[in-house]
Amino acid sequence: MALVSILIPTFNQADYIGQAIDSALQQDWPELEVVVSDDGSSDDTQHVLEKYRDDGRVRLSRNTENLGRVGNYRKCLYELANGEWALNLDGDDYLIDSSYISKAMSLAQTDSTIDLIFANAYRRRDDLDGSLQKPDHNEHLPDLLEGRDLFLRFATEKLSLDHLTCVYKVQKARDIDFYRANIISSDWESLFRYILTGRVAYLSDCVAAWRIHGQNATRTMSVEDRVQNMLRIVGPYREAKAQGVFPSRVIETWFDNMIFRLADVNVRRLIRLGDNEGRKRYLRELKKINPRVYARIRRQPRIILKRLKRAMMNRWSRRGVGSGAR
Repeated sequence: MALVSILIPTFNQADYIGQAIDSALQQDWPELEVVVSDDGSSDDTQHVLEKYRDDGRVRLSRNTENLGRVGNYRKCLYELANGEWALNLDGDDYLIDSSYISKAMSLAQTDSTIDLIFANAYRRRDDLDGSLQKPDHNEHLPDLLEGRDLFLRFATEKLSLDHLTCVYKVQKARDIDFYRANIISSDWESLFRYILTGRVAYLSDCVAAWRIHGQNATRTMSVEDRVQNMLRIVGPYREAKAQGVFPSRVIETWFDNMIFRLADVNVRRLIRLGDNEGRKRYLRELKKINPRVYARIRRQPRIILKRLKRAMMNRWSRRGVGSGAR
């Protein structure tokens, strides 16, 4: 029976970490270790962790120096995990289905070519009313598919590989340098490269809750974060090309579609924030990465309209201030 490591990296999440650990300990898979790595928290995290010190299923580690989010991910996977399989559960998220690991391992045992199992996760909106919102992605996915087929589907379908549900093989993840990119979406960059080989099993159930509370890394992104985060697409694209996984036309189309979808969201967001310099900086970097998508974004009607609307609002605002001064 395979040992599964539930890895819980945390930093200043005293209000949430207990729920994350408890949800991991409630898993009914008998061969389980729960590994918690505190990245030098300055809040009450260590006080919360004290109650788990005598639990033989839990291993606690504290970094003497802050490694950062991705650095802590790497420590969990490369230094602390003893399992054959792993799941990374951020310290502010939690599992809901206590039999999820058992279900995942049951699937893995039916087919030795399966090396990733994933499911869906609720969005828990702590920034609103604490409600659990069911996701609207991953519709019509088969229960079993080749990883490379899933890779291609991301360019044309509304899909998500929710990191907190992904049960993956530890050695394969280490071999491909999981969490190599110190970017917001290091998990997606890693998972996209991971699924270029092997088979993937999918469970349509919501088995976990991704907590949205206003301080999530994805909700506090700077312009530089957005620029660097394009690597989540560039890295897997380059890897697929290097491996010759797909015909050239297929991978180039995938790259164009994926970068466009990401850039469209980011440019519209920067326009909405009124960050004109940030938008220009982002577009300059986009042009270097993919000139075709840069030209397409520049011609995008809704982006042009947003820019015009923002410019008009700024003009009216300046006029209003001027009138008040007189």
